[in-house]
This record gives sequence, C-alpha cells and structure tokens, in this order.
Amino acid sequence: MKKLKEPLISKKIFSLALLFFVSALIYLPFVNKLGYTHDDWYLMYAAKVKGISIFHTIFSGDRPLRAFLMMPAYWAFGENPLYYNLASYFFRLLSGISFLWTLRLVWPKEKHPTFLMALFFLVYPGFLSHPNGVDYLSHQVALAFAPLSIALTLKAILSKKKRQKILFYLFSIFLGGIYLGLMEYYIGIEALRFLLIFIILWRKEGNWIQKSWRIIWQSILFLLASFPFLYWRLFLFASARGATDTDKQLSGLLSDPLQSLSLWAGNLVQDFLKTLFGAWTIPLSQFYQIHPVLLNAINILFLGLVLWGIYALLFSKKKEASWQREALLVGVISLLISLIPVVMVNRQVSFPHYSRYTLPGSFGAVMVLVALIFLVDLKYFKETLFAFLLVIAGMTHFANTQKFAAETASMNEFWWQVSWRVPHLGERTTLLVNYPLVSTEEDYFIWGPANQIYYPEGTSEKVVQPGVYAFILNNEAIEKIIARERQQFSERRGIESYPNARNILILTQPTQDSCVQVIDGFNPEYSSAERSDIMKIGEFSEAEHILTGAEFHIPPKTLFGPEPAQRWCYIYQKATLARQKGDWEQVAALDTEASRNTYAPKDSVEWLPFIQASAMLGDAERVQEIQSFINDEFILQQVCEMLKRTELTPEMRALTDAVYCVE
Repeated sequence: MKKLKEPLISKKIFSLALLFFVSALIYLPFVNKLGYTHDDWYLMYAAKVKGISIFHTIFSGDRPLRAFLMMPAYWAFGENPLYYNLASYFFRLLSGISFLWTLRLVWPKEKHPTFLMALFFLVYPGFLSHPNGVDYLSHQVALAFAPLSIALTLKAILSKKKRQKILFYLFSIFLGGIYLGLMEYYIGIEALRFLLIFIILWRKEGNWIQKSWRIIWQSILFLLASFPFLYWRLFLFASARGATDTDKQLSGLLSDPLQSLSLWAGNLVQDFLKTLFGAWTIPLSQFYQIHPVLLNAINILFLGLVLWGIYALLFSKKKEASWQREALLVGVISLLISLIPVVMVNRQVSFPHYSRYTLPGSFGAVMVLVALIFLVDLKYFKETLFAFLLVIAGMTHFANTQKFAAETASMNEFWWQVSWRVPHLGERTTLLVNYPLVSTEEDYFIWGPANQIYYPEGTSEKVVQPGVYAFILNNEAIEKIIARERQQFSERRGIESYPNARNILILTQPTQDSCVQVIDGFNPEYSSAERSDIMKIGEFSEAEHILTGAEFHIPPKTLFGPEPAQRWCYIYQKATLARQKGDWEQVAALDTEASRNTYAPKDSVEWLPFIQASAMLGDAERVQEIQSFINDEFILQQVCEMLKRTELTPEMRALTDAVYCVE
C-alpha cells in the first residue's frame, strides 16, 4: 500500500510546489521595492501616533473585524511595508491552495483541470491591488479563508466519522464568519459553497425529493451561520461609510424600483463579462501598447470559446464532459451571484481602481474558462491557450507591480528632496502637492508622508491630529484658495484635520526629470511643464511656512528608503533654501560644486536661483554663461522678470537687461 501512496503524495507536493513557484515568479520580483500607497498612509500614521488600538476607531464605521487583523499585524510587522506585502502574498498563495483542495474534493479524478483552475485563480490578472500590501491584507486573508471554509464544509459532508464531521463543521463556520466579517461584499462567495454541496450530494443515490432533502439538511448549518451575519449587517450595524451603508445604497431601489433594477441588470451583465473575459484583456491593454487588432482577436477567441462551449454542451454525448458541465454550471451561477452584492451598492468593476470587485467572482470565472477550454477537443489547442493565458497574467502582474514600484520610488524621491529643502514645516500648514507619477486621489496621499517626516507624533493627546494638512489639487480647492475661504474641520475615521485655504504651500515636481520645486507666492517661478491650475494659484503659496532656521527632519528609511544620491537635485534644494535665507554666497558655492561635478538641471527653471546669486554677487561671466544653457523663451521671460525685481548694481542691471530681457 505504501508504494501505491507514494506517487499520489508526490503529485500533491508537486502541484503545491508548482503553485508556489509560478505565483512567486509573478508576485515577488518587486516585493522589496513596494512601499506605502493609497490608504496605507493614514492607517500607518494613525497607528504610529496612537498605537494599535486606533484600528478599532478606524474600522468601527464599516468593517469592525478588520481591527482584530490589523492590530496583531502592526504588532508583528510594525511600519515595514515589506512584511505586509510578504504576508499578503502568503495569504494569496493560501487562497490558491485552499481552492485547489476544494476542487479536488468535488472532482477528485480531474487532477489536471482542477490544478489549472487553482493556478489561474491564483494568478488571476483582474485584481490589480495586490501590491497594496497594508490596506489589502484584509482582502487577502478573507480571500484565503473563504475557499478554506468551503473545503472544510465539503470535508464535513464527505467524512464518515462523527467527531471529524463536527470539527470540520465548526471550523468551517468559524472561518466563514471571519471572512465575511472582514469583507462583507464577499457574501456572494457563499453561492459557491451551496452549489458545490449540491453537486456532491446530487450524485448520491435516491430520487429528486430525497436528494433535495439531503441537500437542504446538509446546507442548513451554513445557512444558519450566514444568516446571523446578514441580519447583523442589514439591520443592526450602522455603517458610517456611504459605500458600506446598506440603507443608503438601497434607497434608490425604494424610490424608483424599475430604474434601479434595470440599471443593476445592465451593470451586472457588464461586470460579468469584465470579470470573466475583460480581466485578461483590459488591464493588459492599459499597461502595454497592444494593437487593437490583437485585442479584438483575443475577444473573438473568447467569444468562440463560449459558442463552442454551448455547442458542446448541447450536442456532446461524451461521458467525460460531465465535470465540464458541472464546472460551467457552478462557475456561471457563482460568478453572477458574487457580483450581485457589488451591483446592489451601486459599484462596478473597473480597472484598475475597482478591480477588487472581481475577487469574489474570480472563483467562478476561472472555473468557466478552464471548463470551456477543455470542451475544445483539438490537439495542442488546450496547452497553447493555457500557456497564452498564463503569459497574459504574468505580463499584467509584472507591469502592475512595476508601476507600484515606480510610484514608490518616485514618492520616496519626492519627500527626500522636500526634506533637503524644508528643515521643518510650520504647524497647520496646508499643502498642495503635484507628484510626477502618483495620482493624488485623497488628501492623506499628501499629509500622510509629510507628517511621517515632520510630525510623527501628531499634535494632540486626545485624537489623531496631523501637524500639517492638505488639499487635493482640483477645481474645488482652487475656488477655495482664490476665495480665501477660512479653515474647515475634517474628521475621517478618527483623524481630525483643519485644512485652510489661507495657509497654503505648494510643492510641485512637474516631470520625473524635474526637481521638487517650492512655489513662493511673492516671486512665483514655474517650469514650462507646470500644470496650469498651479499657475492659477501660485501667488497664494506662502514660502514662510518653511521654518528655515529649524533642525532638519530626516525621512525614516523604513518608509522612504535610503537617501538618494546627492546630485543635482540635492544641490538645487540646498541652493533654494539658501536663497530663501538670503545667503547668496552659499548659493554661489553650490553652483561651483555643481559645475565641478558636471551636474546640471533637466528643467531650465532650476537655473534661476543660480542666475540671481551670480547677479547679486557681480559674477558677470557666470550670468552670461548660464544664459547659453537656456533655450526656453518662457523661462527666459521669467528670468528677466526676476532680475528686474532684484536690487542690482547699474552695471549688472545693464548686463542682465541685455542678456535676458531682449525683446
């Protein structure tokens, strides 16, 4: 008997090893280059200021159970984003292994297709927030516990020993409650549980009444487990967040049922297609310059698969097609039901921002895909198509993770430059920031990193209150600044701030090749690549919020990485700081250092402090030399205006007018 078991065990180990190898190859190449992103900034800052108990306050308004995950995670990992991303990968791998176990319990003889379903679920390219390891750790844990709970359910049903049955049932219900408590919109995954129960029990002997009764009886324990959660979520829990407030989201149905239902139906169809097929084409086309002909060819291929699947199901008489029929049935129904909770709260699958809504349906999606491909009985076709899909998944995740890594590097570089330029920021300063790569979706994308450097302990003993605040650079903020509106109070997830349109400082990096530039409203200077909306409000930026005489604050390396090489941008930041202090000799010394090391700007506006210092110190040769480096009329015009505002000797005035102010 031992000799018979050895090959079976080795195949199981090989399957698990292959899942690990492929997923590690896809998810881990840039893991050490990923930092904080999106909601990570306020989560980690709040925990730094008030300790792990603050997670209760943060998540009490929508998902209270998340606090019990984030508290031990922060205790174990601290602020290091690497550990969160490794943990996120571990649970992603666990989700794939758990799903494989689930599938093998239902179709124990179909080793190859069940492995491929688990593999494609594990590398599913529709979910693009995997590199967001801190905030999405809860999603990954819930995603791992869901199939594990289902596997334990099936194990309980198949087990013949009463004690084992009870243990499997209890552990399954426990994990089911945990994953739903972490992510309530995963509730649609429960459809997969009951569909697989149906498949297993329907195979047993008996008439349809006996089978139906058996299915209901075996399912009732899990219905009793999910109903209390639904009752609590719908009727007892009061969500403070609109996206998770059931009453608020369902109010449209009560006011106009017909319009709401038609809208939901349309969105459901779109999300079904995006989750099933769009996940393999839309993100890929966003990352790469894919020719439309190739994308259309892929879409036609998917359409052909569907048509062939329908034909095969209707006319195929092969007994071996039974598992495909079951997988298609389970996959399509579970995919549809998993999307209903998302659609009912008026959210839609969207790449990349709302790609997380594909996660509950990804189980069913990969089951449908693999079953459809196995219905095509063409030599080498299946292997070629599976390899093609795996390449698509790998390319998508590679580009996506590379994008996150590039944004991390850009963000780190930005704030290191700010730390070179700004010794300290005055309390209650309101920042407006223009990042070169990172889209500023929330104000804490700005005040989060700023306070990690300048106010790591906060400014209040009672609440989480940052030392500096922020506005998102949009039309609303511009209108407030121009209108000189007073400060406003903002409270979000236990974090209090007081952004003030009369108290702003603009930090901008117009391009990736530019240095970070501080806009001084008394003498605003703009890059040729600067955003027009910054130019509209540049005059309101107050450089005096920079406390030039304070001690320098060093960015923590755990969050911002090691200090970048001190080349041109370091010299530029130190020169603009010296210029703000009126230390022209220091500016000139830095200019000499840059020339000695052959450092020069790629953005011509960065020559301005050196031109001004040379003019102030009477260095006519350098004034003329720098002019030869500038071929931008917009910059030359600003140099002329800057020098006209500068007190110069008559000789230097004549020279600068001749060199920079020629009409």
